[in-house]
This record gives sequence, structure tokens and C-alpha cells, in this order.
Amino acid sequence: MWRRLVRPRALLLVLFVLCLAVGGGATAALIRADYSDTRTAAEALTRHQARLLEQYFGRTLDAADQVVRRVIDQSMMQANRPLEISADQLDALRRTIAEAPHLDNLYLVDAKGRVVLDIQEGTKTGNSLATEEWVRAVLAGGGDALYLGAAARESTSGHVVFPVARAFRDRAGRVLGAVAAIVDVATFAALTDDGDLGPQPDLAVYRQDGVRLAAYPQMEGEGGQNQATRRAFAAPLTQAATGTFVVPGREGEGGRIVSYRSMPARNLVVCASLDVDEAMIPWRHRSVATLLTAALVLGLLITLVEVLAREIRRDRAASAALQAANRDLSRSNADLEQFAYVASHDLKEPLRNIASYVQLLQRRYHGRLDEDADTFIGYTVDGVRRMQVIINELLVYSRIGTGPLTRGTVQTGVLVSTALANLKSVIAEAGAAIEIKGPLPMVVGDAGQLGSVFQNLISNGLKYRRDEIRPELTIAAQDRGTQWQFSITDNGIGIDGQYHKQIFELFKRLHARDRYAGTGIGLAVCQRVIERHGGEIWVDSTPGQGACFCFTLPKG
Repeated sequence: MWRRLVRPRALLLVLFVLCLAVGGGATAALIRADYSDTRTAAEALTRHQARLLEQYFGRTLDAADQVVRRVIDQSMMQANRPLEISADQLDALRRTIAEAPHLDNLYLVDAKGRVVLDIQEGTKTGNSLATEEWVRAVLAGGGDALYLGAAARESTSGHVVFPVARAFRDRAGRVLGAVAAIVDVATFAALTDDGDLGPQPDLAVYRQDGVRLAAYPQMEGEGGQNQATRRAFAAPLTQAATGTFVVPGREGEGGRIVSYRSMPARNLVVCASLDVDEAMIPWRHRSVATLLTAALVLGLLITLVEVLAREIRRDRAASAALQAANRDLSRSNADLEQFAYVASHDLKEPLRNIASYVQLLQRRYHGRLDEDADTFIGYTVDGVRRMQVIINELLVYSRIGTGPLTRGTVQTGVLVSTALANLKSVIAEAGAAIEIKGPLPMVVGDAGQLGSVFQNLISNGLKYRRDEIRPELTIAAQDRGTQWQFSITDNGIGIDGQYHKQIFELFKRLHARDRYAGTGIGLAVCQRVIERHGGEIWVDSTPGQGACFCFTLPKG
């Protein structure tokens, strides 16, 4: 008798532990996958910023050197004669400085390091700069190479600047002085000011010998600091001209992600770095939300287990006869079977039950309570439905990231035809015109997952349409060597450039739910599917002029 009383409870405990393990594993897998994606995105951001810094710094040096050469070419400095620059030439140089946001000033110094011309002041000041590092290096140097000095704070303007200087020689080759264009480090801010509220990489420029020339944001006392003796800086530079590595942090810190690019022609290295702890803040926020959702589901599951266990104990205690006991046992087994199905296959059922009872309250007591009660009940029903959708899509998103790919030869034209058939009613309702340019190629991949990408992107093109014009979509593919590039172009409302990356984030929405339905997970699913297939996805769009979603897939 005792064994028969214990077994149902033991089975409930086993099922509960099993569901807890499955749910916990799914949640942990989702968090781990999100961590990996966030870390990868942080590394990609530093590589992107390093590439931008390389291009920007190269253009800045070219522009500054051009100004220096113009001063040298236009001046008539000879031995034992003062500098002669006409008023027109001086005005032209002033305009050049004013029109170039990266230039702060321009100096001419004689062979003893005394200032003979300050473009900003427009006078011969006579101040001595002989102790400045760039003045000593240029005047003492034997060649005509461009010299880049370390960053320092300008005493007059207060800006952090670094000099781009050349020696000034007479026709006999004797050094008569130096010319330096002064570059404002604050202009580096243009590379990080992209409207993103997330962490932005720090930027720095080094000489190949490890001396730091400039950094943004500028840290006091670091201009000219030599990093060559630090293994974290020097070791990766010997391996490749470009790369990404992690500098370990102190105890309790995550360290820094560093991406660098060499500029051999200028003997320079540019770096973009990001604090790991700051980069992972969005992941932590999403993880908290995921854990709260999992805790809510677990709480509902525990409630169901407790209710079911209580009912089993009550029914079995009230059974006195063998026939009644058998009937109770059959019913208990049926309940356990149903519970196993609910716990293993449909985590949304508890929420549906809650919604049903709230809707019953709404129908039975509508108008009998006050207006606020009716409103609150409506909010509860809507919230439960949204949570059902979120849980379902979270599980879909997790399976896409962790489940195996069923690879095979896929005809993308068939996938597009299937997606259009599934969206037939939506297309008819919108009166949309859809054009497929040319035959679509064969690829190797998971047909189910790739089909969901086409259907998501076509559905978005129909959903985000403009009211005043007929929706038009164009689907095309281009041969990119080792890859196929697919594009789905629409003439809808478009997307602001500052959101081109953010729309691929999980649950990222740009519009109110009453205007455009959805949870904001569709593009995140598309990105994960394409990346798992070895491709990439992006969008080109202008507000009010439609959007073009593109993605690549390997040929083999």
C-alpha cells in the first residue's frame, strides 16, 4: 500500500526534475549562445573601428603633410635671411587651418627652435620651442622624412594635439628650421559618434617602436608612453599585420579586446580597444530577462506539480475499495501522462489556462465591475498572450542556435516559391507586386531554416509598406565568386541608418506594436541562420525610400 502511494509522487518528482533540467539546459544554451554572439559583435566592432581609424589617420596625415609642404614651397627662406610670407599667402594658410577641422595650428621655427611664425597669431612671437620633442627630433634629423610627434596638451587652446613636421632647408641643404602642422586629437571623436548608446572602443596610434603618438579618449600623462616592452602589445604584432587579441585584465576584470592594423609605409600601428566588461553589459541585461522568464515558467510548473500532487494524495486517500483505487490509479496515470506532455512539449499551456480564466472573468463580469477592472483584465489577457509568443520564439531562437543543421542541396527558387505561397493571402491583401530577377541558384544548407529567412524578409517587406503606394518587392541573386549574394528589395518605409545594425538584435523593435505587429525576433533569427551557414546579412536603406536586405551564402 505504501509503495503504491509513493510511486505517483516519485514519478511527479522525476518528471519535474526532468523538466527542470531540460528548461535549465535550454536557458543556459540560449545565454551561452547570446554571450558568444555578443563577444563576436564586440570583436567585430573593434576591427571595424581600427579599419576606420587607419583610413582616417592616413587621410589626416596626407592633409597635414600637404599643408606643411605648401608652407615650404611658398616660403622664401634662405641662409641669413628672415622668413618671407606674403599677406595673401598668410591669409590662404589661415583659411586652410580654419577649413580643416583636424588642424589646430601651424608653426614655423628657426634652427634654434624659436618660433618665427604662428599661423593662429599671425605674428613672429619669438617664443622658444627648443625643448619640444618634435623640434629636437626634426632639427637634429639628417633626412627629409615626415616626423610624427607624441600627443601633448596645447598650452594656448587646451586641446590635446600632436605635430606633423618636416625640416626646412635652404637650397644648399642646410637645416634652417622646421614646419609643423598641429593635429587636434579630438577629431577622432567623429569615428565613434555613430548614435549607438552602447560602449565605444578607445582609439590609439603607435609608432612601430611602441611609442604612443595619440589616443582618444586622451588619458592624462600617456602621450609618448612606450608599449614595446609589454608582451600583450608586442607579441601579436610579430604574427600578422592585422589582428585581434585580448589583453588579460587584473584580478576580477575581464581585460580588453584589441584590434590593430599596421601602416608599414608610415611605420605606424593603429589600435581600437574595448573593455570586455563594458562590451558584455547588453548581454547581462538580456540574460537577466531570460532568467526572469525562465523563473516565471518554472514557478508556473511548480504550481502545477503541487496542485497535481495534492489532488493525487486526496483521491488516493479517499479510495477505500479496490475498484475505486483502480479507477483513481487510471485517472492518475492519465493525469501524469497529460502532465508529461504539457511539461515536455508545451510550456505555454499554463499561460493559456491563465488567459482562459481571465477571459471568463471578462465575459462574466464585464460591466459589473468598474471600468478600471475591465481594463486591467484586458491588459492581463494581452500580457499572457505576448508571453506565450515570446516563450515560443525564444525556444525557436535557441533551437536554431544549438540544433544541428540538416545540410543538403537546396534550390532557392523553390524556397522562394514556397514562401510566396505561404504569404499568398498577405500579398493579395496588400496588392503587392513581386518580381524574381533571373533564375535563383542551388546552395548547400538546411532547407527549413533557409526557407524561414526568405519568408521573414519577404513578410517584412510587405508589413512595413507605405500606405500611399503599391508595395513592390524584387528578389535577386548575384555571383560573388565563392559566394552567392541574395537581395530582397522593397519600396516601403525604410530604416534610419543608425538602426541598420540594431534591427538584427533580439527583440529590437523600431515601431509601436499597435502600428506593426511582431516581437522583434524575426531578423535576429535570420541573422543567426545565415551566420550558421557561413554567410552574413545586412541592410541598405534610407527612410521613406524602401530597404534592401542582402545576405550571402557559400557556394560549396
